[in-house]
Amino acid sequence: MKERKIPAIAKVSDEMKNVLQRRLKVESQEELAALILKKLRKENKIFSLSPIRAKRIALTIPEIEVKAKTKKNHTLASITSCPVCESAISPIEVKNLANKQIIIGWKCNKCKYESDLEAFVPMKYSFLWKR
Repeated sequence: MKERKIPAIAKVSDEMKNVLQRRLKVESQEELAALILKKLRKENKIFSLSPIRAKRIALTIPEIEVKAKTKKNHTLASITSCPVCESAISPIEVKNLANKQIIIGWKCNKCKYESDLEAFVPMKYSFLWKR
């Protein structure tokens, strides 16, 4: 098995900021991870970074906006955590004509993810530099 080393969050975060300041927009989490890894491997050739870890770190950086392109998934009636950032998710409730509370969708408590009951599932992410 290949030897690998996981870089510190601060190191990945700094390099991610540098990449996005230069490019302003990256179209996928795979591309973002590859760009960061290319720079990090100049320091240490055995560094490894998964696209999912890159996305999770990007979600913690205020200067970076993460947008998710979605598709409908008709089988998901309720969800327990955000499909984008895995944080807690809250139901969106309204009162119907019989004055009963009903759930019409879901929203994340941390990121901007929202969906109706047909559940929009993230397919592809875009990363934008805000400043």
